[in-house]
Amino acid sequence: MVFRFLSRFSTPRSDRRSEPRGARLDGLVSIDGCDYPLRDWSRRGFSATRYRAEHYPGDKVDMTVRVELDDEALEFSCEAVVVWVDRDRREIAGVFTRLDMSVQERIMTAIFSRAQKSGLDTGADKAALHV
Repeated sequence: MVFRFLSRFSTPRSDRRSEPRGARLDGLVSIDGCDYPLRDWSRRGFSATRYRAEHYPGDKVDMTVRVELDDEALEFSCEAVVVWVDRDRREIAGVFTRLDMSVQERIMTAIFSRAQKSGLDTGADKAALHV
């Protein structure tokens, strides 16, 4: 039992996220008036770096997301629930709530069009797509 607990800190965890996500992007998340660079995103959530506020998992935050796409900027406001915060690495991740379906479609279109331009396979079995 103790070994299982300690192995959580030394064994890399497999990525459990089921949504394809984009990682190579120029975007910001604005929470409480502060901008944080996006690390990656999907139609369901985000992670951001350089985080320095005091939120905790389970907190609801109002936020604005701005991403520069090839043809135009995508900007939307939404609510998110904080999933985790790593204060040492200054990162935060959350899931979007009450996100309009048209915004979700634009996010997925942006992720997959960037993948196709990069020549990556976008098959359904590639849920951990990083583009």
